[in-house]
Amino acid sequence: MKTFFRKCFALKIFRVILGFVILLAIQFLSEKILRTLGINFPPTILGLIVFALLLNFKIIPMWLMKDVCSIAISILPALFVPLLVGITVYWGIIKQNLYGIAGIIILATFITMVLTAIFVDKMMEWTGKKNA
Repeated sequence: MKTFFRKCFALKIFRVILGFVILLAIQFLSEKILRTLGINFPPTILGLIVFALLLNFKIIPMWLMKDVCSIAISILPALFVPLLVGITVYWGIIKQNLYGIAGIIILATFITMVLTAIFVDKMMEWTGKKNA
């Protein structure tokens, strides 16, 4: 039954809708959890962590989420349009602080690269793959 449900093209729409409902439920639950606990943390990040854990422990099957994730990735560029509109709306404020914003972006990028390199180095030492 699982292979039929996984491979049947006629049920692709159902898989997409079900996957979307699962994503919305995870997002809704993460918002409720954070609001209930009074924690100031982005609910989307918590939702991503919960989603990754559910996939990792095979609570949600990967084949079920594959279609909806493919669609979400294909429309991802369209989701940046509001960001670009916001930049044009606040261009005056951005222009006044352009050097500071550029400096912070460069500094944050450099710090992220250094910390990532240190993390990867430590992980390679820990797993024993550094000198392999």
